[in-house]
Amino acid sequence: MKRVYAYLKHLTAKEKNYSDSWFQLDERLRFVTVGLANTVVRYLIFVGLGLWLSIEHYQCILLASWLLSSVTAFLAYKLLVFETEGEHLKEYLKSLLIWTISYFLNAGMLKWLVGGLGINAYLAQAAAIAVITVINYLLFKHYAFKQKKTGFFAKLYGIFD
Repeated sequence: MKRVYAYLKHLTAKEKNYSDSWFQLDERLRFVTVGLANTVVRYLIFVGLGLWLSIEHYQCILLASWLLSSVTAFLAYKLLVFETEGEHLKEYLKSLLIWTISYFLNAGMLKWLVGGLGINAYLAQAAAIAVITVINYLLFKHYAFKQKKTGFFAKLYGIFD
C-alpha cells in the first residue's frame, strides 16, 4: 500500500489533475461509481459462471462471484472512495464481515425472488444488487472505513507539522 500512496504522490501534472478531479467528487458519488464498476465486474462473473456451470446452481455461483471480486472491491473502496491509510488488515476483515452480511442478504433475496416469486435469476440478482448497494455504503462508511475524529488540540498541533 505504501507503494501505491507513493505513486499517487508522484503523478505527472496531467495525472494529478485527473486525480484531484476525482477526489473533489462527493464521497457518495465516488462510492456509487466504484460500486457500479465493482458490481458490473461481479455481475459479469456471475453471468459467466452461470453460463459455464449452469445457472441452476445460482447460489454456488453467487458465492464464487463474491469471493472473486472481494479483493479488488476492497482496494477500490479504500483507495478511491474513503482514502484511508493504514489498518489494511483490520479494514479488510471488517469489509469481509460486511460482504458476508451482504452475501446472506443477497442469497435470501435470490431465494425469495427466484424460488418464491419465480423471477428470472439474472433479473433477481440485478434487483438484489440495487438494495445491497445502499446497505453496503452505510456499513462501509460507518464501520469498515470509519475515520477517527481528530480533536481540536490534535488539529492545532498538526498546524506545526
